[in-house]
Amino acid sequence: MLVRVDPRDPGAFNNLGVLYHTRCLYAEAVEAFLRALAVDPRMRTAAHNLEITATQPGACDARLSELAARVTRHPDDRGALLELARLARLMGNMADARRQLDALIAEDPDDAMALLERGVLEQRAGDLRRAQRWLERAANAGAGGDAVLLLGEVLYQRGQNEQALDILDALLRDLPESADAHRLRGFVLGDMGRHEEASLAAERAAALNPFFGTIDGDLLLPQEAGAIGRAATGGAQALLAVEPDGTLAHYGLGLAFRQRGYFREARREFERALRKGEDERFVAHALAELDLIGGDAAAARERYERLLNGEARARWWNEHGVACHQLGELPAAAESYRRALHLDPRYALAFNNLGVALADRGDDVASRESLLRASDLDPTLVLARLNLVRVRSQHGDVDGALSLLRELVTFRPREAEAWYALGALLAQRGRLTDAREAFVQAIEQRPSHAEARYALGQVLSALGDHGGATRETQQALGIASFRAEVRLAVGIDLQLECPDAVGGLDLLRVAGGSPLAGVSVEDGVLDALLPEAALAPTPVRTNAERAAATLETADAFAIRTLHGEAVERYREARELLTERAAQGALWRRAAVGEARSLCLLSRGRSARRLLEQLVAETPDDAEVCVLHADAVLGAKDGRELARAGLLRVLRQDARSAALLHYAGDVAVRIPDNGLAIACFRRALAIDPSRPTPRVSIARLLRVRGDLLAAHLELTAALATAPHSRSAIMELARVHGGSGRLVKARQVLVDHLARVPTDLEALALLADVLVREAREHDARVVVDRVLRHDPAHPAARWYDGLLHANRGRSRDAYARWQSLASESDAGEWAQQAREALPRLRVAPTYRGPVFRRASDHVAVCQV
Repeated sequence: MLVRVDPRDPGAFNNLGVLYHTRCLYAEAVEAFLRALAVDPRMRTAAHNLEITATQPGACDARLSELAARVTRHPDDRGALLELARLARLMGNMADARRQLDALIAEDPDDAMALLERGVLEQRAGDLRRAQRWLERAANAGAGGDAVLLLGEVLYQRGQNEQALDILDALLRDLPESADAHRLRGFVLGDMGRHEEASLAAERAAALNPFFGTIDGDLLLPQEAGAIGRAATGGAQALLAVEPDGTLAHYGLGLAFRQRGYFREARREFERALRKGEDERFVAHALAELDLIGGDAAAARERYERLLNGEARARWWNEHGVACHQLGELPAAAESYRRALHLDPRYALAFNNLGVALADRGDDVASRESLLRASDLDPTLVLARLNLVRVRSQHGDVDGALSLLRELVTFRPREAEAWYALGALLAQRGRLTDAREAFVQAIEQRPSHAEARYALGQVLSALGDHGGATRETQQALGIASFRAEVRLAVGIDLQLECPDAVGGLDLLRVAGGSPLAGVSVEDGVLDALLPEAALAPTPVRTNAERAAATLETADAFAIRTLHGEAVERYREARELLTERAAQGALWRRAAVGEARSLCLLSRGRSARRLLEQLVAETPDDAEVCVLHADAVLGAKDGRELARAGLLRVLRQDARSAALLHYAGDVAVRIPDNGLAIACFRRALAIDPSRPTPRVSIARLLRVRGDLLAAHLELTAALATAPHSRSAIMELARVHGGSGRLVKARQVLVDHLARVPTDLEALALLADVLVREAREHDARVVVDRVLRHDPAHPAARWYDGLLHANRGRSRDAYARWQSLASESDAGEWAQQAREALPRLRVAPTYRGPVFRRASDHVAVCQV
């Protein structure tokens, strides 16, 4: 095996490590798995095997000695220090690994790899909330796709499926060939009940990595405390995974060639794969796609028809339509696109292609509707938006086309084709300076964009820069000797999956049009080409104009609740406005926005000095008073200052329901429940349709013991918003506090039927079921919560409680001891600490101590 190992093949090193492991050569196995990860850091199989092997006695001794010697020679070798921490984590020495990583991060808070390893440590330790925070920092520091993928896995394990899906979709837009991301996306979709999409994602993952087709159907959850030790001592035997020969199969090699644009080599490997008997469906489809992008539409249509005779897939029907479209068979193409949409009504690319076919048939209204539908289904599908822009501009709606393009380049600033289209429309409108900037952006994003260079040359010539015009036109002629006519274009999924290799190909573009030509130089314009000719001055924006633009960006971030980004923009705008007397309104807008975002990020203390300045200038501004009250709460005499500020707001008769609700939340933190209820009542008077003030009032009434009044408030809230989650949860707590357990259970069951991933509702349902003595049902609920979030404190408390009630005192003790040692578990950790001594005295005790949570149904917190 040593002789046969390809030094560039991570799968072979992984398998070599498994071979060593089976012969109990653990040190050699560790080295082999590390070699595999050095070749491919994303190889999750080798990483999983390394975690198993590193726990064996003496497995890492040689590696640790080598790293220790490196650190002795070079104490600042961060690579060696990071690997030492990683090995400590793999060996189960979590405290040592945590200490070493914290030291590295203290020296360099932006060390992406150290932050990533810190997140992995917390995930393996089972603390998913901390893992999420570390992985978010790693992703922001530039750790790349690995951090984003692990963050999606943590969110999935915590039950936050919608957030996990958003993160994975964004990752796949950047890394469409990530088999791990497709596989994880399949699990998330399956958990959300979207089984057809989950199946497609799993198929895609298996196509990218055949090994995924043979593994079990669930993700590994973080190991519980002690699991590593059990594996090392011969307990529950962990299984190592072997990479099959598929990692070096001809199909996989063909995919790799195709992704890099080596289409001839890819075709050769796919044909070898057919001769070797590999999966004919995958290989035939890959060959059909190569036929399409190579221009052999007839061969592609024949391959797709053979595939569709055996199985109907939306993607295959869409690409069959593209082949017919290329051959000029428009009715057949439109019918194929419609069949794809029948199988997948949300297939945006098929809607785009159908819109092109309808436009080619002259049905402009239906074409525009189809393209608009594609853009609505997938706002990131640039092809559909560009087609819609072209349709609108062709029919005279230049303003609508410009609006679409401005939105597109704002959210996709690296799309060269969008910048080129924007420049063309601006030039058509006579706005040559703006057109010049757009063409420059297009060329910066794609230097080989011949059409953009030629158009820039024309604009520069019109602006009097004939030297620049000559230069750009010569560049364009060097790239392409002909001009391609711009027209609507169809697309296939491969263009989205391999944008670098295939994305630039336009399947319907034909080479034609007028040839590129140089700029003619006549006697009348010769003087303009001389170096002495004065160029038109470039307009420079003032600080006020730059600050106004920055404020618009900051407001957009704040509206989307991205307050961290908003704070930076507001601060930048304030720094630009040095002359406050001349720019008072803009400076004040930036200052208030910065303070608001800091308070919403729970960083109000950082905004205190700024807010004191604003309060001194405008003491009657209600929003500033509320924000100032929030910011001073943690200071000495802060509660009295906050109370005085909120009373001033009530006397000013503020008319914003949202602001008064925020004031009520600040009053709750003082705490002054009477003042809080007054704020919530005022918010309710301004906007009676808002359910949240009533919920907040009901929560305060319940804490005060007035359950009947709380019930009436919640009934009124649900009358205006029947599916308000906060109202439903609070109503369940009120029913539970009143002893109406059946009603509490029914409220929660109805809510969970609509939102089955609400972990807080599941934890509250577990409390109700325990109080009803329905322990079997409670066990089902608790297990579901722990599957999504193994660190959930309420679920861990009830897990221990159910074990204790069944006489399994050792398991209960393990759960509660772990929970009691955590500082951020709140009330649940305190309950565990109080229950542990009694569990030692009477392991089978079933008295009130184990049911204490039933007396505190209000504190079920996630």
